[in-house]
Amino acid sequence: MEDNNIDFTDIPEGASTDIYANLREKLESVEQFPGIYNFKFIIAGGIDKISDLRLILPDDEFFEKPSKTGKYVSITVKKQMQNADEVIAIYKQVATIKGIITL
Repeated sequence: MEDNNIDFTDIPEGASTDIYANLREKLESVEQFPGIYNFKFIIAGGIDKISDLRLILPDDEFFEKPSKTGKYVSITVKKQMQNADEVIAIYKQVATIKGIITL
């Protein structure tokens, strides 16, 4: 059976083909660092994925909102970040967890 899921790193945007270089450009143009950054995720497939996410962001406050059907949970995590590279490092770690969509 073929896996047709699209991963965050599959969709380059902007002038560069490196998605993280494009993300860095966008973050630096719209965010002010140091400052609070809102990470947003959608998780499908159970609370074990939330536990995996909490391992990456252990000391941060999670705001969870389940979908009406209960199939998905949207999560917002507010975290003090020093620069765009710190944000990208978090996204790279989260990208290793299958079943998490990064917004």
